Amino acid sequence: MDKIIENKEKLIKEKYVFLKKIIDIEKKINDLDQVIINNCIHEWITEREDYLYGEKFTYCKKCGLHRGF
Repeated sequence: MDKIIENKEKLIKEKYVFLKKIIDIEKKINDLDQVIINNCIHEWITEREDYLYGEKFTYCKKCGLHRGF
């Protein structure tokens, strides 16, 4: 039984190592997104959803940034 508990604790520690890595990767992705957005020469596209009273939305064709009005 001690071996099982020890194995479980090891897996829990490993899980948190991976979760921290995921958080670090997400931060790096967000930082790169910000660089892309700040350096993009935006080309704005406005579209309307394809149903009655569909919402209008505007986004950059190059970087995908959504603009709210």
